[in-house]
Amino acid sequence: MSFLLQWIDLIWLPLAFFVSQKHQRLWVMSFFISCMFMMRLQAELVESTGHPNGFLNITSIDVLTRGIMVYSLFYAIYLVLLLFSPYSKGVMLMAASLSLFFTALFTSMIVMVL
Repeated sequence: MSFLLQWIDLIWLPLAFFVSQKHQRLWVMSFFISCMFMMRLQAELVESTGHPNGFLNITSIDVLTRGIMVYSLFYAIYLVLLLFSPYSKGVMLMAASLSLFFTALFTSMIVMVL
C-alpha cells in the first residue's frame, strides 16, 4: 500500500494526455513529469535533514504526502487552464507552464518545511 501511495500522482499523466490538445501535449507532459520529479527531490531534501514530518512538526503527515497534495492541487489548476484555453500553444503555453511550475515549487516547499 505504501508503494502505491508514493506513486499515486501518476494517475494525472493519462488524464493530462487526454485533456490536452495534440499541439499542447509536449509541454503538458513536460510540465507534469518535471513537477513529479521536483516534488520527489524536495521531499528527499527535507527528509535527508532528519525531519520526515517537516522542520516544525506541526502535523504528523510526512513531507511526500504533503507534496502530493499540494502538487495535485496545481495539477488540477493546470488542467482547468488547459480546458479553458485549448488553442494556446508555443510561447504562451510554455510561459504558463513555467509560472505554474515555480508557483507549485515554492508553495510546496513552504508546506513541506512546516
